[in-house]
Order: sequence, then structure tokens, then C-alpha cells
Amino acid sequence: MIATAPEHRGRACVRAASILLIVLAAISCSPNRTAARDDLAWPWWPTEMRISDLTRVGRPEADGCRPLEVRVRFTDADGDSSKGCGTLEVAVSREGENDEPVVRRISLEDRATSMSHFERVTGCYLVPIEVDLPNVVAGRRLRIEVVYRGRDGAILRQSTGFDLPVALDG
Repeated sequence: MIATAPEHRGRACVRAASILLIVLAAISCSPNRTAARDDLAWPWWPTEMRISDLTRVGRPEADGCRPLEVRVRFTDADGDSSKGCGTLEVAVSREGENDEPVVRRISLEDRATSMSHFERVTGCYLVPIEVDLPNVVAGRRLRIEVVYRGRDGAILRQSTGFDLPVALDG
């Protein structure tokens, strides 16, 4: 069969349209992400931190001791939950005693560490602490102090008392 000029142009148009569709499909399938920028002001830095009422005594571990599960929640300038980026330090001591506090520091700058402590359901960071202090029996009041030092230079602090509902040691 001998091709005439209009048929030849029609095939060329179909071929060009096919190539265009393939290119558009490839572009639309690429991820919708860009590289993170650190040269812009970030409006969602934490501006407030609080020790959550969800802080509690955890389940006994293999040795029979129970960790204190301290939960910390951050909010931004709009009052919405936010994640922190910096260092979170939690100190626990017996209230009214001159104990050296039990201190746990975690880096929220490391994404894996930050996400391993973050609870999506509560919007809080969970910091389990093994309180190795004498006389941590039911009814004992502990002092929990939390300090956050953000990458943006913010320093947030809060402390609260916590009455033990059960003994922490086995």
C-alpha cells in the first residue's frame, strides 16, 4: 500500500502524541516532594510545651520494675500540635528530697530517634524513665522537670508533681 501525504502526517501526529503522553505520564508519576529548605523562617516551631496528663506509670518490665512514662506535648504559635527539633531533657526526683535527679536526654534532631518517641495518637513524645531512687512507693510524690532546647534557640521549661499510684520497683 502506498502512503499518501495525509496518512503519513497522521501517523507522525499519532507518534508525537504518544511520546507526549509518555512524557506527561512520567512527569505526573514523579514524587510530589522537594528538598527541605533551611533558609526560610519556619512558622511552626514549638512555642509552648507541657507535660501531658497522660504521663503514667508503665507496665512492669522483665525485672519487675515499672518505668515512669513521661509524655510531653508541643504546640506552635497557632495552638496546634507540633513536633520539636532540638534536645528534650526530662529529670525526675523525689519531691522535697535532695536527691540527684534521674535524667534522660533525647535528641529530637535525629529523625529516627524523634519518631521512635513520638506517639501519633496522643501527639506527644513518650520518654520512658527508669526511676532508680530509694523509696519510690505508692503515694510518693515525684517532681518531673522537662527542658526543651530547640534548634531555633527557644528554651521551654515545665515542672510538675506526680503522685505514684503504685510502687515503681518490683
